[in-house]
This record gives sequence, C-alpha cells and structure tokens, in this order.
Amino acid sequence: MLSNPLSRRNNVWRYFKSKCKKKLLEEKTGSIYRKRKIEPVLVFGHLKAHLAFHRFHLRGRKRAKIDIGMALMALNLRK
Repeated sequence: MLSNPLSRRNNVWRYFKSKCKKKLLEEKTGSIYRKRKIEPVLVFGHLKAHLAFHRFHLRGRKRAKIDIGMALMALNLRK
C-alpha cells in the first residue's frame, strides 16, 4: 500500500529553509532584507490589469515621468 502523498516530508526543502532562517537572523543580512521587503510589483500589476497601462506614450525621461505620474494618480483615484 502506498503512503499518503500529503504526509511526505521534503528534507531538502527543510534544510534550505532552516539555512535561510539562520542567515536572516544575522545582523548584516537581516538589515539588507528589511530594506528590500516591500515589493513594487503589485502596483505595476494593477496598472497593467486595471488601467491597461503597458507602455509609455511620451518620449523622454521628463515626459515619461509625467506619464507614469498621471497613471499612478488615476490608480489612486480608482482605489
């Protein structure tokens, strides 16, 4: 009889998980991780999905900054 696949343990995964946990408890690594904790990916996903913002419509850095600013304001108003 086969064992239940849901009750198996992945020892390799547990090993790397504990290794990462130890590394994050170190002062130097923990401070770096805390700075990178927030992910901006969610905002860009909302821009693409809800406002269909896939590319900049204006050329140049200054105009692109205006373009993304308008899109982010629209996203904030929508919320």
